Amino acid sequence: MFGSSLLTGLGISGVSTGIYAAFTSENEENKHKDRKNEYLCIFCIILFVAVIMLFITSGKSESIALKGGIMSSNNNKPPF
Repeated sequence: MFGSSLLTGLGISGVSTGIYAAFTSENEENKHKDRKNEYLCIFCIILFVAVIMLFITSGKSESIALKGGIMSSNNNKPPF
């Protein structure tokens, strides 16, 4: 479950960082090292957000509703 979210997040962050790099590229060679660190930072941020969002919105949330359904089957009569 987490593995598929991680792989999908890697794909999303790779494509997004590639698009960002294509639109913000410059011809100066002096800024190559600074841009590489910037691209790595953007990749990590997008990866973190994408994995968290994919994991939260996956089918795992249905188990919470099932637990609530089991608890509601208890006897609800007042003690008096």
